[in-house]
Amino acid sequence: MGGHMNESDKQSQVTPRIVCVGSNQESENVLRGLIAANAHLVGLVTLPPAQSTGISDYVDLHPLCEQHGIETVDTTNINSETTLSEIQALEADYIYTLGWSQIFGEDLLNIPRKYVVGSHPSPLPIGRGRAPVPWTILQGNSESAVTLFRMDAGVDSGPILCQKWFEVSRDAYAEDVYGQVTNNLREGFVELYEAHASGQPIMEIEQAAKIATHRGKRTPADGHIDFRQPVAQIAKLIRAVSRPYPGAYLYYQGQRLTVWKCNLDNIPAYIGTTGQILLRQHQSLLVQAGDLPMWISEIEGDDGPIDTRQFRVGQKFGFAVEDEIFQMRLEIERLREELRQLKSADVDTTWRKSA
Repeated sequence: MGGHMNESDKQSQVTPRIVCVGSNQESENVLRGLIAANAHLVGLVTLPPAQSTGISDYVDLHPLCEQHGIETVDTTNINSETTLSEIQALEADYIYTLGWSQIFGEDLLNIPRKYVVGSHPSPLPIGRGRAPVPWTILQGNSESAVTLFRMDAGVDSGPILCQKWFEVSRDAYAEDVYGQVTNNLREGFVELYEAHASGQPIMEIEQAAKIATHRGKRTPADGHIDFRQPVAQIAKLIRAVSRPYPGAYLYYQGQRLTVWKCNLDNIPAYIGTTGQILLRQHQSLLVQAGDLPMWISEIEGDDGPIDTRQFRVGQKFGFAVEDEIFQMRLEIERLREELRQLKSADVDTTWRKSA
């Protein structure tokens, strides 16, 4: 990959005006870092609390901004005319994207006097796209990075300004990787701001499109635990979608339950049928998976944590699909017969009245 100095960065710049964009936990951490670095933050574009339903890592940043005199722009569509007008009025030199899922349109990219800085929790051009933290765990990556880049019209495709690497533990949960991402983003943005404020030239490295990889969107439904899979695969899923995300889930006696933790160590010599509860021990359940048993723990229902004593050894998680289908067919046939009888009785009643 080749690099070049951007002409706009060669000019000395004093206290550049920064507008930030973000509404999640990593946004809060980075924003606090920039505040501590005395960055000239003239505004934050964020999501209003009333519109945060379904965003698992949302943080209301209004109190922090009010405390430090930072103007806020509330929006659910960053490319709307109203939002663009409000951002334009802030007269930003740079826009720092701390954590935002919407793609920036060309009109927004043209607003700052310099450029928009994008951020992505992967070593671009590897891992462009959605759900970077869960995918990092699901793919079994032993290391990852956060990347700051000059945003262009593509998706995570602009020239790289800064890349900070970190190791990923073999047993890392989403909150562990999320914390590493947050801390490295904070360091990266502070370093970038200091370079912008001092007029220090910044090397821009073009991304090699030929080696780019792309990750697809994930939804809460992708967190379903299928005990027919090998334990290693199930463990990755549980760790990947654990807090601050919605969590992996399973079904037990008609209830949907969330599983936050798992363990593949110290497995006793038990064997059972797929999804069967083999043992209760210290608030953990030993469950048979596709190849081996595994421990699951920190199980929650709609009303909160569930004591493992409520689960019976020998029972199974999930549904026996063919049995359920068979029972549904029986029920449908029963309902059809009742409907036929009702129609027959109605016809008989009508005939009697006409007679």
